[in-house]
Amino acid sequence: MISSGTPVRPEGGAVEDPRKLLRLRPSIEEISAQYGQLQQRLRDRLDHELGPLSWVKSEPLSRAGCDEFPDVPEAEAWVLESWQVPDNLPDASWPRAVDIVRALTREYGFGEPEIIVDRSGDHEITANDEYGAVYRFSTAARTVLSITTGCHLRAAAKG
Repeated sequence: MISSGTPVRPEGGAVEDPRKLLRLRPSIEEISAQYGQLQQRLRDRLDHELGPLSWVKSEPLSRAGCDEFPDVPEAEAWVLESWQVPDNLPDASWPRAVDIVRALTREYGFGEPEIIVDRSGDHEITANDEYGAVYRFSTAARTVLSITTGCHLRAAAKG
């Protein structure tokens, strides 16, 4: 038994306090603002280099609890507003689009893109950051950009 009262894993070592881990992360409001800025920069740069592209909101922001932290009911993940262009990016433009997305998302802590689909007229990449956020960028019948945050606390719950 550990006198500090810290829970111990069966294999040894202290169990991290999930609320403490979440308090170390940016608030859901802060991280969502950062990702919103990322989306704007991506749309602007893709439009400038590959456009003109007519981006429109395709889905509103939505919120959910976090399966990753089931014992912390105030933890949230947000699906930010999704954006789309009603057209497909031409196959010849896809490699440049991936380069743009890779460069800008790296600035925000996302890892190397994983190719989900890569065939003529149908492409999709995705990547995660250290907090479990994920973006999806794809083009087929239309071009879609979406970001889902990882689990974070609201600023008011971090106190």
